[in-house]
Amino acid sequence: MPECFRDESVSRAPVKLAENATELNPSGKSTRAVQARKKANLNRPKTGVLFQGFIFDGSGYAEETWVEALGLHAAGINLQIQPLGRTKDDRKLLPADARARLTLLTNNQVDLSGGVFYMCTPPDMFDVTLSGKYRVGRTMFETDRIPDGWTELCQTMDEIWVPCQFNVQTFSGAGVDLKRLKVVHPGVDTNLFRPGVQPMEIPQTRGFNFLSVFDWHLRKGYDILLRAYFEEFRRDEDVSLVLKTYQINDPASDLQARLAYFIERTMKLRLEDVPPLILVNGFIPQASMPNLYAAASAFVLPSRGEGYGRPFMEALSCGVPVIATKWSGQLEFLDEANSDLVELEGIREAPWDVDMEYYSGHRWAEPSVDDLRAKMRWVFGHARDAKEKAALGRKNMLERFSWDAVIPKWVAEFRRLLD
Repeated sequence: MPECFRDESVSRAPVKLAENATELNPSGKSTRAVQARKKANLNRPKTGVLFQGFIFDGSGYAEETWVEALGLHAAGINLQIQPLGRTKDDRKLLPADARARLTLLTNNQVDLSGGVFYMCTPPDMFDVTLSGKYRVGRTMFETDRIPDGWTELCQTMDEIWVPCQFNVQTFSGAGVDLKRLKVVHPGVDTNLFRPGVQPMEIPQTRGFNFLSVFDWHLRKGYDILLRAYFEEFRRDEDVSLVLKTYQINDPASDLQARLAYFIERTMKLRLEDVPPLILVNGFIPQASMPNLYAAASAFVLPSRGEGYGRPFMEALSCGVPVIATKWSGQLEFLDEANSDLVELEGIREAPWDVDMEYYSGHRWAEPSVDDLRAKMRWVFGHARDAKEKAALGRKNMLERFSWDAVIPKWVAEFRRLLD
């Protein structure tokens, strides 16, 4: 309450107050002024976190960001969400209750002067015009280095949070101060992604079904996967390959035509001679993704590089055997005990005409087609042993990477900065 309206002023100068009664309170105006000031103070934004990032677009960044935002809010951290890209979940990818809570948080306001400005984006999208007590960038990259200009942008942050030690090495190797870099693990919803859910009905699947989930571009190693699958398996074997793809970077592309071209022109095979390849293209609501994993006998993704590889976490959390490349971010949680890791032919430079320009000149893994064939054949022929590995992977996810294990660490990091 302002000093001129405190009660003790009445006892000190009662005569003066009576003499000035008309001036100070002719019709209760001063009382209303006090109430207005009280209301203004109550409505003034409180210190907190301005949480900027992709929330609703279904990308890898978004899959992480929205859960972390809700986890921080549930722990009592004052939070304002500032979505990038899509500003609402108009495709209904998220659970309804999460969508409603996230929408409310976009309308909240925080006092940033003593708070944290947190950005979960590639550094070339960092907003350098806003600042708080601390500026934190959450990011990652998939090759042996980071794109030109990222080092300077990372240096404008007080801290850079990355998901794995692989990114500590590549970012610091590119010149980002090691003291700014901090590993803050992502998580997976082990209650949603769990064994025993109803499998999704996918036409034309067979007794054993490989599944791969990725955004369609060269880094994901789709060409290596297709070569290994079509060279290793015959049409009369009880096996299929399901590709769950989406096309954030090239939405107009005709994937069926591209697949047919690759099989017939690149691999010199006839479509009628190869084992089934099933394309599931587009976004699936998160609530239905466990049903997709449940339809798989094994998950396989011979990526040339990952920031950390969310689909691997989801597959393991569902108890699905995993085949992955033995390089980059996924090695933070994958090892020979819980998965089958594909050996490399080497670390090679990305082609000059790579489909995403900022990879040009970078080096990434080249997984061995022959070793991938051997790993896929082993999992196909040793389903029980592969399941035992996956069970250990599920245990690893529960203990170290479930949101129940990870969110308290995120909360602690933000409280460290806010205190």
